[in-house]
Formats: sequence, structure tokens, C-alpha cells
Amino acid sequence: MLTLPRVRLVIAISLDGRLTKATGGKADLGGAADQKALEEALAWSDATLMGRTTLQMHQSTCLIHDKKLINQRSKEGRPEQPLSLIVSKQGEIDTSWKFFNQPVKKWLLCPDQISEVVSKSFDNQLLMRETWRETLEILNQKGFSKIALLGGTKLITSLLLEDKVDELQLTFVPRILSGEYSWTSIKMNNLPIELTSKNAWILEDMKEIGGNEILLKYFRNRN
Repeated sequence: MLTLPRVRLVIAISLDGRLTKATGGKADLGGAADQKALEEALAWSDATLMGRTTLQMHQSTCLIHDKKLINQRSKEGRPEQPLSLIVSKQGEIDTSWKFFNQPVKKWLLCPDQISEVVSKSFDNQLLMRETWRETLEILNQKGFSKIALLGGTKLITSLLLEDKVDELQLTFVPRILSGEYSWTSIKMNNLPIELTSKNAWILEDMKEIGGNEILLKYFRNRN
């Protein structure tokens, strides 16, 4: 059996599990300590994984700014920034977004070939397979053994439905936002039975990080 990359979900959410306010739009959750935790997760990863809709909302990806983390990656012979993997089923991407001027390698994951203009804006294009297992196997073969999953909801849900998320890094922010924008789909009714078990996730760390925010880390119990 081929080895799969380790996938860590890294998000900041409200107390009621929302990613953004009820009216939608760009999320504005998490303070300075959450940013530090995010950058540490980026430094850990070989690549980040983000859906096209989330990229459209922010028009950029997350970067490491901490010089110590950047220097450590350089000492390890790794790029200063993890590679950015963007998932798009339609390939509808605006190449004028700030993302395309950010200092990161960019790969596009999509089920079909897309327009030459969009394709040229990425360093590589990888065709997605029918399952995440197959796609992740290929990513592992390409050298990506640690992936930070940055959202959004559809992408997170698709990986959970195949039980391919190995770690959760959740920053709870002291806000109640309500609305439909949860970090998992409210329509997800066929979750693998293993994920519904009380022993599915094991707490690895829990701490207050400032600003009344709580950082929780869980890992998937596959025993």
C-alpha cells in the first residue's frame, strides 16, 4: 500500500463553528497568536491545500512571515514557503488576483485540462483522480508528505467524507456568528461511521493563546 501525505486542517472558527459571518464574505477571525500558530503549521507543511472559492474570497494564500521559521526551512533545504495547491473543478480563476504575485510555487488540481491562460499562471497542473486517496498518493509521490488544509467548506467536507484528514488544528474565537457558513457542510449525511465514534479524535494539545482564543489540536485515531 502506498503512503499517503499527512493532512492537517488549520482553521479559525467562531464558538458556534462558523468560518465567517452569516452574510458571507471574507473571514476575519483569529488574532496575532492564531497567526503565529498558522505560520507554524505552514512551516511544518510541504504544501497547502485550498479550494478555488476560498482563494476567490481572499485572492491570496497564507504566507510565513516569521524569519525564524523561514530560516529553519532554509536550513532543512526546503523552500521558504510551502507550495500552494489550488483545487478547482471548473478552472475559473482570475489571474489578476494578488495570489499570482505571491512568492510561492503554485500548482492547480482539477479534473480536466483548463484554459491555456490559466494554466500558464501556475507552475504545474495535476489532474485529480476519482478519489482523494488516489490524488493524495500521487502528491506523496511528488514529495508532499505533509499538507496543511486551509479550506473551504466543500474541500474540507470532501476529504472528511473519505476520512483523509489526519489532524485538526482549530482556533476558537470568542464570537458567535450564526448562519450557514460552518466548517463542514450541513448536508453531509454520509460521513464514514468511523468518524462518528467517540474515539475518532484524540486531544493532543489545548491552550489559551491570547485574546480569549483557544487553540485545540486533535489527531485522528486510526487504531
